[in-house]
Amino acid sequence: MLNKIINSPDEIVKQMIEGYLCANSVLFDAVPNTNGIVLKEKKTKVAIVTGGGAGNEPWNIGYAGYGLADGVAIGHVYAAPPTRSIISVAKATNYEKGILFIANNYAGDVLNFELAAELLQMEGIKARCVFVSDDVASAPPENADERRGIAGIALVLKIAGAAADAGLDLDRVEQIAKKANRNIHTLSATTSPGYMPNTGEAMFRMDENTVEIGMGFNGEPGIFRMKFAGADKIVDVMMDYLLNDLRAEAGREVAVFVNGFGLTGMMELCIVNRRVGQILQEKGIVIHDMFIDMLFVPPGAGGFSISLLKLDDELKQYYDCPAYSPFFRKAGLRRPGVL
Repeated sequence: MLNKIINSPDEIVKQMIEGYLCANSVLFDAVPNTNGIVLKEKKTKVAIVTGGGAGNEPWNIGYAGYGLADGVAIGHVYAAPPTRSIISVAKATNYEKGILFIANNYAGDVLNFELAAELLQMEGIKARCVFVSDDVASAPPENADERRGIAGIALVLKIAGAAADAGLDLDRVEQIAKKANRNIHTLSATTSPGYMPNTGEAMFRMDENTVEIGMGFNGEPGIFRMKFAGADKIVDVMMDYLLNDLRAEAGREVAVFVNGFGLTGMMELCIVNRRVGQILQEKGIVIHDMFIDMLFVPPGAGGFSISLLKLDDELKQYYDCPAYSPFFRKAGLRRPGVL
């Protein structure tokens, strides 16, 4: 068991939000009587609202920001936010143009966000849902809509946020978010177990000198285990699996996101990214963008995930827009000849 620097397990989410708002009160407001935050600036556009259980920060508190979500509803540790919290956050945004909920594809989140959308629609508020399902290890391609959502939600939200900022209507923002979801594929490698943020207890056990490919971020079983090997060997195995699922032909453009777990340092992630780039170049797949960050972070776990986003001109247009929150910063991309 690890000692966790908290006061009370029951207050962990509330006090996290209070501390975050202390540091970022210029940007955000608390949503009264619930665990949620919204941007102070209320643009007249489609509102993007996200949310999920706490515990893998900065997902999801760090996903509210410019070019991202307008509000976030935060559940208890690894628990979906209640429907009433989702509705409260949605109503604290400017929802005149409609609301697009974006959450990960877990049973509790699907149930609560869909119910929130239905209840809002009964009040005459347009609301839709997109559930991110990027984890290739959790279901085969023919059942892709049953896959879990993991780190790829960062890119789906970024693209949807840019589309909303561009003034597109709810139908188009939903369509673009769904396309991004269809085109993103993520696989993880876990080298050591994570710990529950509210208790310090290990979430699962792993044998020493093993790597589990495809383990869920909360310890759900992966697709296979292998003996611990060098970084290149682990990445080779993961990329073979990912590229078979992605079905990207030579010449196709992709964006790459290498996401670190809590125990894995930037030095290791850079070494991983190096091998990912080499493999894509060998396959003739064009790297539009690569970045390394820690945006979906199982606390105390060792490992990383690789997300590949297959791009077309439409997705590229919105992917290239800048995004900013205190925990999630992505500069806009400018290409030669593009203003």
